Amino acid sequence: MMSNMSEEIKEIICKTLPNLSEETQWQIILKLQSSGLESKEDLKYVQQEDIADLLPVIQRRKLLDAFKLETETVALDLQVIPTSSPLSSDWSVSGSSSPTLCTPPNSSSSQLSSISSCSSQARNSEPSNRPSTSQILKTWPEIFQVPWEQMPQEIRSAIADGKRPKPVERRQMVRVLADEMRRYEANPTRAQCLTVVRNIIRQYPKTFADIAPDGSLLCGGYTSLLIQLKNRIENVNRDRSFSCHRSSTGKRGPTDTYGCTRFQPELPPEETDETVEQHRQRLEEIYRQEGAGGAERAEVKNLMELTFSLQRRHINTLPPPDIEDVKSKWPFLFMPRYIYAHFELLTDINVLRSLELSMEECGRAITEYFRGKPTNKDVKDILSNGEDNEMALRVVQLLMAHFGEDLTGLILLTDVSATASDVETTLSLPASPRLILPVSGATGQVTIKGWMITFEGRVISEGITPTFATGLAAMFAIYYIFNLQYQDEAACTLEFIQRRFIGINPERGTKAKRGKVVSKKKGVIVQKKSSAVNTHVAMLLKNLLDFEWNFI
Repeated sequence: MMSNMSEEIKEIICKTLPNLSEETQWQIILKLQSSGLESKEDLKYVQQEDIADLLPVIQRRKLLDAFKLETETVALDLQVIPTSSPLSSDWSVSGSSSPTLCTPPNSSSSQLSSISSCSSQARNSEPSNRPSTSQILKTWPEIFQVPWEQMPQEIRSAIADGKRPKPVERRQMVRVLADEMRRYEANPTRAQCLTVVRNIIRQYPKTFADIAPDGSLLCGGYTSLLIQLKNRIENVNRDRSFSCHRSSTGKRGPTDTYGCTRFQPELPPEETDETVEQHRQRLEEIYRQEGAGGAERAEVKNLMELTFSLQRRHINTLPPPDIEDVKSKWPFLFMPRYIYAHFELLTDINVLRSLELSMEECGRAITEYFRGKPTNKDVKDILSNGEDNEMALRVVQLLMAHFGEDLTGLILLTDVSATASDVETTLSLPASPRLILPVSGATGQVTIKGWMITFEGRVISEGITPTFATGLAAMFAIYYIFNLQYQDEAACTLEFIQRRFIGINPERGTKAKRGKVVSKKKGVIVQKKSSAVNTHVAMLLKNLLDFEWNFI
């Protein structure tokens, strides 16, 4: 069975990487299964790039060695469900890439009803029919059986066809699921809900998982369903006397390494501390002689790559260096092409290409989504201005309006003739990064003539390419290059860009600040809770995914 195989793979991972979190273990398993893994024998085909977004390079190598050793020493037959199983003997392990508990051989109506009988038999079977003692020792969320026979027919059809249900049908499913869970415990904790939801996602990822356009799971794939389920349980329990249990054990990961694959790399082969410092001094010399024009030289490109580890060492110094000090040592680093290049070495992502492709692929769908469901007056106002603006700019305006974030939290407009000196003296520049757009045109319709990026009240980079996307890509990269947190004024929009457009989806941590907020219940200042995915961002991602499914 697929569930047995998952546990066996999990055991291999635990033995090889004992300090790896359980959440990461399941993300690896889900990623492998969504890539087509059907048996332990298939582990020999796994390559480093298959799990590059989940583990650092050394851990990937260790795990791949363990996978190869396992396939060399143990010969496994394809497993089928034994006739003594509580499940119907007509069911067998699916040969598809989607992990399922029990999948019918085909999607005929007679087979669809088997989902009901499968779940019902498993739940109603006597304890003596259960195959192992270890299962009895598990907590109720681990052995919880989803009552699929009580689900709407549309949900069961979506599972059989590997399609996504409509939002209204998914909400009905969540109600049934919450009611069934509350038979075990009146107010299940978030951790208990997570266990149940994660099992559903493992079984039917195509139908219920949060999936990015490239097919990868968004932060485990379970965030939106978990939010829906927990919200439903809290709504049902709102008027009850007992207090709500909430998970308080989660810890925020370090902001600086968030999303980075080469945060502090070793020196390149054949290089020493002395030679890379000589390379840095050579870069300074070229800049003194040629200024920004030297950025086009092949020698500069080569030296910037060779000195990447030294750049990271200088940036990662504690306490953090002043931005002007970094700029004096690394003047080329603040030019657009080397901002993009540094970000790619740091994260293995081409930030400009990712952003431009995402805008081409889903910019229109996002616009049409808000046109069909404008969430507030600001969204309506932006849509009423027409489509003269660049797609990327219009999409960011819509996102900020939807999240209730003012445009000035991310972007400042200035006169088309303004210089860097003018910007620094005439605009009130905050310490956090801003994209400055020297524009011409009527209100709501702008013509971009280039851009600037400000940080710590100074202009640190300028771009002459007259597109908003090139400036947005450079500014987004700045947060990762210089280990910055997203400012509160644009945190939701920046996280959406990170997850939907750039494709950075770490399972833990956040770039958002964990500041103080006013409690809606008590009206007093409290510490803001942190989560891996902002709930507003998660819900918009899920809603857009459902919309794009039909839009495309």
